[in-house]
Amino acid sequence: MLKSKGKIQVGIYTIAILMMGVVGIASSLSVIGAHFPDLSQTEVQNLMSIPCIVIIPVTLIVGKLMQVMSKKLLSLIGIVLFLIGGLAPAFCSSFVIIEVLRGVFGAGVGVLQVVSTALVAENFDGPMRDKVQGNLQAFQMFGCAIMTFVGGWLATFSWNGVFYVHLIAVVTLVCVVVCLPNVKPVAAAKEAGAPAEKGKLTGKMWVWMVVAFFVFCTGQVFSNANAFLLTEKGIGDSAASGTGMAFFCIGGILMGFLYGKMASALKRYTMGVGFLVMALSYVVMAVGPSIIFFYIGCLILGLGMSVVMPNVFLEVGNSVPPASVGMALSIATCIQNFGQFCSPYIFNPISAAVGAEGMTNVAAFYVAACVGALLGIAMLVKGAVEGKKA
Repeated sequence: MLKSKGKIQVGIYTIAILMMGVVGIASSLSVIGAHFPDLSQTEVQNLMSIPCIVIIPVTLIVGKLMQVMSKKLLSLIGIVLFLIGGLAPAFCSSFVIIEVLRGVFGAGVGVLQVVSTALVAENFDGPMRDKVQGNLQAFQMFGCAIMTFVGGWLATFSWNGVFYVHLIAVVTLVCVVVCLPNVKPVAAAKEAGAPAEKGKLTGKMWVWMVVAFFVFCTGQVFSNANAFLLTEKGIGDSAASGTGMAFFCIGGILMGFLYGKMASALKRYTMGVGFLVMALSYVVMAVGPSIIFFYIGCLILGLGMSVVMPNVFLEVGNSVPPASVGMALSIATCIQNFGQFCSPYIFNPISAAVGAEGMTNVAAFYVAACVGALLGIAMLVKGAVEGKKA
């Protein structure tokens, strides 16, 4: 039994490695943009935005499919879509076709995001479930680090080389085939005479959805613009961008180990501090005169985002009755990807309006820092008010 559970964990963790696959090409966007000089920066950034918008309906559809299909089969479908949509652009010369394939890729990522968490809930309970869920988050960041670092390095050889990084999914494919059980869903029997618990979506939940939108919209500025920032400042190339993304992931992994102690010490002020750390990271990256400062900023951002993100989902879950938690978190996941999709359409025009000519990406990082600081102050005030009421 323990051996079987261990195999299942291997399958889950290798799926988790792919869950942040959308940012795998982030370090190479400036190289891709240079190959398509007639496109604007926002159009190039669509390669990040399109998968995010596709993930939204996919997450809802997969929730229904899990009622009739095994999670192993859905995982295999997601991996195949990941491979097709991720690898095929390496052989394409048409940007439109690449965009279509990124949509296919987004569908694969969306399937894997939903199924991975469901696999944890289905196979583990109690403290073991918490442990596996925590490890899943760490493996997400680990996968992000691998893909962005290797992808940035591959892009130094050719503009389309970055897409080969998605071959990492072959490892996941093999592990899922070998390690995950093919368990068909069974409809749960209704308890005789037990009244159905009614769910309710509250006004407080929708307030947190607005916060979530700005969190992920602001966080996406880093993924979308860091490669352009390095080119604009003349301090690094795609390989340096990939290394920066790796430092971001290392920050996230480190916070995974530190979060419990930090939350215990800061209590209701935890999220506010997380936002301020995010704001600081954007300032460091915008101001820093060398690549070392950029790497330090990336590390700090990983620390801050890994404080804010779990808190947002926790607050969403706490804002509704128990019967509505699943629906609320599903909506929050959609908001996450919608915010990431909207990011370049919101931040690029603002940064172009307020930034100096030729320094629009630096301006975007300053604008993101301002948003993070405002959210941080708001959360600190919220914590202080709640402290007085307690």
